[in-house]
Amino acid sequence: MSEDHHQHSRVYVSTLRASATAQGPGSSAALLVADLQHSEEFAELWNRHEVGLRWSSAKRFVHPQIGRIDVYCQTLLDPDQGQSLLIFTATPGTESHDKLALLTVLGTDTFAGS
Repeated sequence: MSEDHHQHSRVYVSTLRASATAQGPGSSAALLVADLQHSEEFAELWNRHEVGLRWSSAKRFVHPQIGRIDVYCQTLLDPDQGQSLLIFTATPGTESHDKLALLTVLGTDTFAGS
């Protein structure tokens, strides 16, 4: 969603800074940084020197039939297998919690995340 654009941009630039630093000059990450410097937005974020930012645990999904659902995301990692499991929950008693319960009735519909 558009209200998340700034935070998502900061996380992407932070991740790219970590990759460019780890891979060094001449790497594909460093070349990408050089190409993106033409963007005023990117240059401003790059000059903050932020590293290690994390994604917000709050997520929003827009279901085509029931609308916006606000959830919290937990990530369980298995570093040995390189896998992760995302668990989405909503606060009991909220509209989003009721909408998630409705999804169990609707079945396995697909919806776009944001």
